[in-house]
Amino acid sequence: MRSREEKKRRRPTSIELGERELLISWQDGHRSSYALHDLRLQCPCANCGQARGEPHGPQLIGDELPIVTAASVNPTSEAKGFDPVGRYGIKIRWADGHDAGIYTFEMLRDFTIE
Repeated sequence: MRSREEKKRRRPTSIELGERELLISWQDGHRSSYALHDLRLQCPCANCGQARGEPHGPQLIGDELPIVTAASVNPTSEAKGFDPVGRYGIKIRWADGHDAGIYTFEMLRDFTIE
């Protein structure tokens, strides 16, 4: 568990949305660049998580769930903007209108492509 001070240092000082990437400068001096395509594939909302086969709640329905693929998100990997969510994250507004996922700053700082 991170201390309050460590969490504070890991907050962004600036967030810039480019045509293909999200750039974040952090209070501790670290800079991160995220491909929008990768962020869309890892959308943290419950619906996208379920589509990727991640458990949501106490049980999964059926043996298999469809996987979110590059083909299924290609039209939506364009971002129209983002909105802050409290002091802990952002919601990206995708071109197809999807904006349910909250990308926490902790998640973004630790983000890795699987």
